[in-house]
Amino acid sequence: MPTSRQISRVTLCAALFISVSGLPAQPPNAPDVVAVLRTHTETVEAVAVSPDGKFVATASFDKTVKLWDAATGKELRTYGGEQGHKGQVLCVAFSAKGDLLATGGADNSVRVWDVPVSAPAKTFATTGATTNVAVASDGKTFALAGADGVVKVFPAGEEKGAIELKGHAGAVLGVGYLASGNVWVTAGADKLIRFFNGADGKLSTSYGAGTADITGLAVRPDSQGAFTTSADGVLRFWQTPAQPTRTFPGLKEAVTAFYSTADGNTVLYATADKVVTIGTTSNNQAAGTFAGAKGTIESVALSPDTNTVVAGCADGQVIAWDRQGKPKGDVLAHAGGTTATAFHPSQPVLFTAGADGALKGWNLPLDAKLPKDKDGKEPSRTKYDIKAHTGKVTAALVNRANGQVITAGADKLIRVWDVTKPEKPVREIGPLVAPATTLTQSRDNLTLAAGVGKDVLLWTLADGKEAGKLTQPADVLSLSFNADKTRLLIGRSDNLAVLVDVATGAAYQTFMHTGAVRGVVAHPTTSAVITASADKSVVISPVTCTRLIPLGKGKSAGVAVSPGSERVLSIGPGKDVVSWNTNNGTKERVFEAGGDATAVAISKDSQRVAVGAADGSIKVYTVGDAKLVGTIAAGAPVVGLAFQPTNTVLVALVKDKENNAVAWNVGFTPGQPTPAEFRRQIQAFPHPVAASAVAFSADGQFTTTAADKQARRFRLATDVPVKTFQHPNLVDCVAFDDTGNVLATGCHDGVLRTYDLAKNALLKQVNAHITTTPQQVQNPIYAVLWSNDYKQIFTASYDKSIKLWDAAGGTLVREFKGAQDPAPEPKKDDKAPPPKKDDGPSGHRDQVFGLALSKDGKFLASSSSDRTVKLWDVATGKVLRDFQNPDLKPVFPGEPAPSHPGWVHAVRFTPDGNQLITAGAAPRGKSYLAVWGVADGKRVAGAERDFGPIHTMTIFPDGNRIVIGYSGVPRNKIDPAAAILKFPGK
Repeated sequence: MPTSRQISRVTLCAALFISVSGLPAQPPNAPDVVAVLRTHTETVEAVAVSPDGKFVATASFDKTVKLWDAATGKELRTYGGEQGHKGQVLCVAFSAKGDLLATGGADNSVRVWDVPVSAPAKTFATTGATTNVAVASDGKTFALAGADGVVKVFPAGEEKGAIELKGHAGAVLGVGYLASGNVWVTAGADKLIRFFNGADGKLSTSYGAGTADITGLAVRPDSQGAFTTSADGVLRFWQTPAQPTRTFPGLKEAVTAFYSTADGNTVLYATADKVVTIGTTSNNQAAGTFAGAKGTIESVALSPDTNTVVAGCADGQVIAWDRQGKPKGDVLAHAGGTTATAFHPSQPVLFTAGADGALKGWNLPLDAKLPKDKDGKEPSRTKYDIKAHTGKVTAALVNRANGQVITAGADKLIRVWDVTKPEKPVREIGPLVAPATTLTQSRDNLTLAAGVGKDVLLWTLADGKEAGKLTQPADVLSLSFNADKTRLLIGRSDNLAVLVDVATGAAYQTFMHTGAVRGVVAHPTTSAVITASADKSVVISPVTCTRLIPLGKGKSAGVAVSPGSERVLSIGPGKDVVSWNTNNGTKERVFEAGGDATAVAISKDSQRVAVGAADGSIKVYTVGDAKLVGTIAAGAPVVGLAFQPTNTVLVALVKDKENNAVAWNVGFTPGQPTPAEFRRQIQAFPHPVAASAVAFSADGQFTTTAADKQARRFRLATDVPVKTFQHPNLVDCVAFDDTGNVLATGCHDGVLRTYDLAKNALLKQVNAHITTTPQQVQNPIYAVLWSNDYKQIFTASYDKSIKLWDAAGGTLVREFKGAQDPAPEPKKDDKAPPPKKDDGPSGHRDQVFGLALSKDGKFLASSSSDRTVKLWDVATGKVLRDFQNPDLKPVFPGEPAPSHPGWVHAVRFTPDGNQLITAGAAPRGKSYLAVWGVADGKRVAGAERDFGPIHTMTIFPDGNRIVIGYSGVPRNKIDPAAAILKFPGK
C-alpha cells in the first residue's frame, strides 16, 4: 500500500498488535468462499463490481487490472502491458452503464478502459425483422433492410431524422450505398434492385435482377457499380449510377401487337381500342396514330421506307395508312383473321398470314386501281398465294437477307419459303411439341429463334439444325436478339421480359410488367430494351447488367467488394470464395473455406480476407497470394463476417445456442510469423434470435440485424485505454457520475479533479485537502464518492477529514471534521482542566480510507486507519454513531471501542440500507470482516480471516455476495488474490 498509509501515532501503531480473543481464523477455502480470483502476482489493492453484477474488476500492485466473470470466476481480460499502468494500480471503478472502467495508479495517471459488455450499446426498432445492414461512406449513417419490404435509414447513426425506403414487395435482402449521388441501393425477394434518393427516400428506379432469388448485394465503394449473386449460381455486374426507365404516354388499353424497325428507333404498337400508334424511341413520344380498324389488331408492320403502316386484324382485314394517318387501302385478306404482316425488304409486296393457313404476298399499294382483264374481271391483288400450313398460321417473318418468308403454324411446323417456288418449302422444321407462337431472327440472318410453349428453340437457318433450347417457366410470347446474338430478349405470359445469355440460358436482367409481354426488342446500338405489354404500357428500359459470370451449380451465398473497389468476391457454390477483377471480370484467385462457404469479409487495408463456412470454421488469408494465415474454430455455422476498421479484429455471426456475434484477434503482419495472439477470442455478444448480418461503423462499433424487429449496436472493448489523464502524483481513487461522462479523481496532491470524458478535458480542479498554514501540506485523497443526485462529491483524506463539494462550482458544502488530538495528561502539580461539554461522538483520529452513502442519501459511513467505522449525518456533518466491537477495548480512555482489530480499509451499505459490511487488516498478518446493524450500531457478525490483510471490498448488487482483495500470507502459502464470498450470515 502507499507509504502515506502509515499510522502517524505510536499508540495506534502499537494497537495493531492487540490480540483478539474469541475470533477463530478461517482459510481462503472456507465454505463461504464462492471463487478465488488468483492470477495477480502482487497485492490486490482495489476491486469493483459492475452495476449488473456480471463482472468483477481487480486492480493490483502488479501493475495490471483484470476483468472476471462473476458467475464462473473466469478471467476475461487483462489490462496492462505497454499501454497499461507503469506502476502499482491503486483504484478501479465501473461506470453506471458498466461499459467503462477507470483505474488510477502510482504512475500518476488515470486510465479509462472499455469493458467487454455483451449487452448492446443501443437498439434500433424496426417495423419488421431486420435482414441486412450497410453503412454509408460517412462511417456513421446506416440502413437496415427489413423483411417487411421497408429499409430504414438512420442519419449519422441516430434515430432522429430517420427515413424509410419503401417499394419492395416482400423482404429486402441486401442494401448498399452509392456515395456519388447519395443513393441507397437495395435488393429484394421480389428479385428487384431498387435505387432510392438518400435525401428524401424517394424511389428513383428499379432493375430486375434475373429470375432466381437474389442471395447477395454489394456496392462498389467508389460508386462505379454494384454486384449481385443469386440462387442459380450467377454473379452479376451492374452499372451505376441508376438509369430510369422511360414510358410511352397515352396508352388507354392493352397492347395487342408490336413492331420495331431494324434500327430500333421507331416502334408501332396496337392497342385493344383498335388504334395503332407510331413512336420514336429517342424521346419515347408518340409520332402519330392510325384509326379505323373494326377488328382487334393482331399484327402491325412498317414499310422499309417508313411511309406506310399496316395492321392485320382479327376480322381478316388488312388496313394500310400513310404516315399522316390517312387510309391507303384495305383488303379482306384471310378468312378467320389475319395473324401476321410483313413487308418484303426490296419489293413493293406486303406479306400476310392468317387463320386460314395461307401466306399471301400483296401488291402495293393496296389502294391501287388495277385494270380489268379482257373478260372484265379485276386481276388478283396478290402476287404470291401459298398454302403454308394446315390450320392457322401462328407467326411469320421475312428474311431480310434474301426475301424468304418463315412461317409457323398450328400444325406444329416451321417452314421456310422461297415465295417464287410456292410448291414446296425450302426447309421444314418439326413437328414440334407445340405450335410456335412467335419467331425472330438474328441480325446477321443466320439464326432463327421460336417460342414453342415454354421453350425457346434455336436453329441455324442455313441447315435447319437445332442450335439450342432455353426453357422458361411461362409461355413465350415475343422474342428479339441483341446485335451480336449473344443475348436474347424473351417476352413471357408471366408479365416478365427476360434478357438471357444465349449460350447458358442465364438471365442477365428482367423487365417487369403487370400484364403479359406481347412485344419486345433489344435495341441494336444502345444498352436498352423496349417492351410492350397487356398492362397498357410500352417501356424503354436500360440494360444495366454489364457482365454475367456463372459460378457453378447450386446457390451462391453472397458477395462482397474490396474497400478499394478493385475486386469482388463471390461466396460459393461449394467451398470456393472467388476473387474477380471488377473492371474486366477476370478470375484472380480462390480462397477455400473449410466447408460450404457461407460468408466473406475483406479488411479495410485490403490485405486480408476471411471466409466462413457451414462447418463452423473461419479461414483468414492474405489477399495478394491467397496464403492461409490461420483457421479459427467458431464452433457453429458462420452466418456473417466483418473486419473492424483497424484490420486486427474480426467479428463473426455464429449459429450457436446463444446466436453469438464473436470477436477474435486476427492481427498479423503479412509476410511475418503469425503472432501468438492471433485467433484469441476477445468478446461474445449473444442475441435472443439468430442474427443475419453485421457491419462496422467508422468508430469501431458494429451493428447486427436479427429477426426480432431489432437491430443492435455493440461496442467492442479494446485492450488499450480509451482515455488517459495525467496527474502530478499518485491517484488513489476514481468515481464516475451517473452518465459515465464525468470522472472524479482523488490524488496524492490533495486535489479533487473532475474530467469530461467526451471532450477529454479537465472540468474542475479543487484544492480539497491542501493546508496552507503554517506551511503548505498536500494531504492525499483516499476516497471520492458522488452524492445520490450526482451534484456533489465527498472526499476522504489523510488529514482525518471528510468533505462535501459542489461538483459544478467546486465550492465546499460541508466538512466532516476529524477528532482533535488528545490533550496531554496534566502534571501532578497542575490543576485538572474544567470538563468540556459533550458534543457527541467525534470524528476520525487518522486517515479516512473508505466512504459509503445510504440509499436515501441521508447517512454517510466511513472507515479509517484508526480502526473505527462511523456513521455521519450528511445534513449536519455530525457523527451519529460509532460501531463498537464488543471484543475490543478502547484505544483511549473514555472513548468508544474500535470497530476492527486493525485498519478498516472498506465500508459498504447493504442494498436494503439496513446493514454495513466492513473489511480490513488484523494482527498477525490476518484480515477481518464484520457486519453491523445501521440502526443500533451492533455487530451482527465478525471474524478474522486467513487471507492476509484485506485491502479492499465491495458488495454485489443483489447483496448476497461480496468481493475482497488481499495481499496474501507468503509464509502460509496464501498468494495475493481476490475472492468472492457469500455475504456473512447468508
